[in-house]
Amino acid sequence: MSDSEEDSQDRQLKIVVIGDGACGKTSLATRFAQEAFGKQYKQTIGLDFFLKRISLPGNLNVTLQVWDIGGQTLGGKMLDKYVYGAHVKIAEV
Repeated sequence: MSDSEEDSQDRQLKIVVIGDGACGKTSLATRFAQEAFGKQYKQTIGLDFFLKRISLPGNLNVTLQVWDIGGQTLGGKMLDKYVYGAHVKIAEV
C-alpha cells in the first residue's frame, strides 16, 4: 500500500431534504447527486436516497448521503428518525 493510500481519509455526511409535496425536493436532490433532471413528476413515497462521492484536497474522500423525504411524511411519526444524525437539513417550501 502506498503512503497516499494510507493517508487517505474518508468521511460520510448525511444531508436531509424536507418540505411540502411537489416543491422540488426530488429535482434538487437528483440534480445534485446524479447531475440530471427527470422530465416527469413522480411523487416520493416515504423517502428516496442518493449518494454522491467527492474528493477534496488533502486526500479527503467524502460520501454525501442525500435523503429526499416525501412531503406527506412531514406530519408522520417517522420524520424524527429520518432526520436524526443529519449534518445538513435543507427545507424546501
